[in-house]
Amino acid sequence: MEYRVKTILNKEEIESCQRFSMDHFMWTCLQKPEAYGWMGYLKDQGLFVKLVCKEKDPKRVYHNFMDMVCEDSAMEVFLAFPEKGEALTNDVMYLNFEVNSNGAMYAAYGKGRKGRKPMPEKYLQVVDCKADRQEDSWTLTYLIPESYLKEEAGVEKLDGETEFYCNFYKIAQTPEIEHYASWSPIDNPTPNFHLPVFFAKAQIVE
Repeated sequence: MEYRVKTILNKEEIESCQRFSMDHFMWTCLQKPEAYGWMGYLKDQGLFVKLVCKEKDPKRVYHNFMDMVCEDSAMEVFLAFPEKGEALTNDVMYLNFEVNSNGAMYAAYGKGRKGRKPMPEKYLQVVDCKADRQEDSWTLTYLIPESYLKEEAGVEKLDGETEFYCNFYKIAQTPEIEHYASWSPIDNPTPNFHLPVFFAKAQIVE
């Protein structure tokens, strides 16, 4: 399984990129909403994502940066960047971006699940997260800044030679609507999205 991250000239081209679906439902799933998206590379700017969920009136309690949006209905992007020559394990550098339909974002980075740090708020304006709710669906768009990847996460470069891995998720941890879905399947007995070993390889292409 591999995700080819197409290089795009502007955000309007995002749907020309490879489409992914979060359709591997795991663990407790009281609901199974359809969710999908695209990720493209805006040169020298970063990775732009568009996510769509076919879900009417999604749970949306949280409004602030670093709120626990996974307790709402949320869509998530996880990216892992092993250091050169480093094997892919659950302790490599990875980043998680979790957003609800209010546009509230939880974004963190670090090596492994322990000791993670919030994305510095100075990047929020560049991220420019937008949420749009329709009658039967909701959509997210945002930029994962190249500057954030390089300055905070230690990514040396972002091009066709960069080794990195990705996964995309749909989640709600609240018991009455609980569900977990991923693009790349996770073979784990209990709910856990923080497992880079199950991410799929990604490559930036022209």
